Amino acid sequence: MNIVLLTMDFPPTTGGVQQYLFELSRRIGRSCYLTVVVPNGNPLHFRAEPFHLASVPSTMPFHFARVLASIRPHLTIVGHAHPRLLLPAAVLRRRYIALAYGNDFEAAQVRWHAPIFNRLLTSADSLVTISRANAQRLRELGLPTSEILYPGTDPDRFVPLTSPPVGPPVLLTVARLVPRKGIDTVLRALPSLLDRYPKLQYWIVGDGPARASLAQLAREMGLLHAVQFKDSVSDAELPEVYRRATIFVMPSRADYYAGSVEGFGIVYLEASASGLPVVAARSGGAAEAVLENETGLLVPPDDPAALAQALHRLLDDPDMRQRMGRAGRRWVETEMNWDRVGRQFLSIIDRAL
Repeated sequence: MNIVLLTMDFPPTTGGVQQYLFELSRRIGRSCYLTVVVPNGNPLHFRAEPFHLASVPSTMPFHFARVLASIRPHLTIVGHAHPRLLLPAAVLRRRYIALAYGNDFEAAQVRWHAPIFNRLLTSADSLVTISRANAQRLRELGLPTSEILYPGTDPDRFVPLTSPPVGPPVLLTVARLVPRKGIDTVLRALPSLLDRYPKLQYWIVGDGPARASLAQLAREMGLLHAVQFKDSVSDAELPEVYRRATIFVMPSRADYYAGSVEGFGIVYLEASASGLPVVAARSGGAAEAVLENETGLLVPPDDPAALAQALHRLLDDPDMRQRMGRAGRRWVETEMNWDRVGRQFLSIIDRAL
């Protein structure tokens, strides 16, 4: 079977969409002949992978259309809900699956002519999204979802320590530093936590446009002694950072008018695989990345007091932290891993053909 994946986001650039598509490509490529079409890609970078990478000069739709016309695949996978990817598949009348994550279709409602964009999505043979919250939002926009396919993570890469780390407690966020991630809410919750745990550390791993404003907020609140910005952590170093943390926290918020929403959040699964309890907000798909009161706790978005209370509960109760960490690890091993996700996606492909 000949399959083409169209995407504008693929490694070596980083992000949740890039990781999702890369891991799916690995598993599709073991069962089908897969060509991944990406702007300005480097095929040599993927020589060891079970798929072929084809580079196009830009994101203009006719470049993607030219590749589709040349390959004539049995099925096209539109890697995210963007008109520049949807148009070639629809115009050439190929069978296609469209993937939608949250930010992509929300932004398109704001920036593109929504009726045309929505027609492109509804023309897909299968519309796949990554959470029930996304599916509900798509229905509100008049876009019924065919399938929900949660992301996964790699339990062989993210492994807990055999015993809790020594030293002061560490709160951890791993994210692109943008307002949606709610890192400012964590900073506003820290003073009450530091009253009881004066040596508490908060590690912020990642970089992005909000870094300067977050650093300024930490400075204004007198938190620089407790907050560490770690923007140079490599992929190879990331599992060890998770292992050295005590609690993972990322209380994301949604701004539908700006087209900004957390579709799911693979980092929550990475934390669970690493044996950490997780604290997230009831916002978008992030609430589905946590089994409430089993693998972690959920709080309202933009509520520093509620967040501080949840973190106090976990910091005060080592047994609860260990119980939730073990439950999160089991969840990843049995359900939320890339191999299982890959098998589910291959079933979606079979149904679309």
